[in-house]
Amino acid sequence: MANRTLANLSTAQAKLLGAYQAKELRFRNPVTYLAFILSSNIMFPNYSELRLREDRAINTNYKVRSSRALGTGGRIHNHSGVKGDTAVLTPSWSSYDDKFKISLKQADNSLYSLDEQLASELQEITSNFAEGLETIATAYIFAQRSGVNIATAEGAFDAVDDAFEITESTNGDRAIQISKSVMHVNKYSDSNLVAFCDTVAYNKFLFQAAQGAQNSTNLSFQFNGVTYIHSVELGALGAGLVSAYAKGFWIMAEMGTFGVLPWIPKQNRQGVSTKVNMFDSIINPIDNQIYAVHSYETLATDAAANGSAQDVVTQYEVSIDIALEKAPLTTANETVFQAFALV
Repeated sequence: MANRTLANLSTAQAKLLGAYQAKELRFRNPVTYLAFILSSNIMFPNYSELRLREDRAINTNYKVRSSRALGTGGRIHNHSGVKGDTAVLTPSWSSYDDKFKISLKQADNSLYSLDEQLASELQEITSNFAEGLETIATAYIFAQRSGVNIATAEGAFDAVDDAFEITESTNGDRAIQISKSVMHVNKYSDSNLVAFCDTVAYNKFLFQAAQGAQNSTNLSFQFNGVTYIHSVELGALGAGLVSAYAKGFWIMAEMGTFGVLPWIPKQNRQGVSTKVNMFDSIINPIDNQIYAVHSYETLATDAAANGSAQDVVTQYEVSIDIALEKAPLTTANETVFQAFALV
């Protein structure tokens, strides 16, 4: 292609990586979304090979827990039982994209080369994806918080807001210890946990974790086995509930029970180029995922945008399909994400 070639995109990609390594861009690190990426391969290995195209569904079978009380009648000759069962989880992908354009002659009288300008556009794209996917991931864990919580000790589950409430004045310093016990009561591990925290909760837990053994107020024991994620946008979501939580709101899950499945079409993975368009891909240095790039050229008069009266404009679209998923549970309204709040 006359305007942009595979080599041009590769050069811009190298500049993009260098810019992020130099920390020249300012954006909010998508820590909530990155936590999903960590356990993706654990949940669905080889999913990218199974999903051949956007309209192909993948059905994943899993075993349903058969919970029964133990019998006390003793051994009998004519005992009879029931069979176990399975269920199906079908991941649901959503496509997200961002677009920009560049003209062939826009760098002719500029301090910046066309490669540098393309790299700058890609920097904006990757930053937009970082913040956009962080918002999406945060909204997902909030919307998917469990409506079932059987714990009752040192707090109470609010079935309206779907959050286990802990009284700050009496147990605020032990909130994480209580949260781990609540997770254990609900049959999760009390280690290898992730706590997605709003800013207030994150600040409190960070302060409490800093109280070491040499401190007269030693609170550090309760932080073992928990990774704390500063999910900034969780604060506004918690404040919007009926109880309007403002003293600290967080959502806990066991690592490996949730994940994200990024996907792009095979033409982008293969780098297919035709006479009318190009399918390519780039690596986003923020999340290290591969994003699809589609581009095509049009003849244009682009003088108003620092181009020329006789110019060629290349339109770019960067996209990725993601499926945010959690381990399936058969109990109605129960999920792996347990919400907590200080009241």
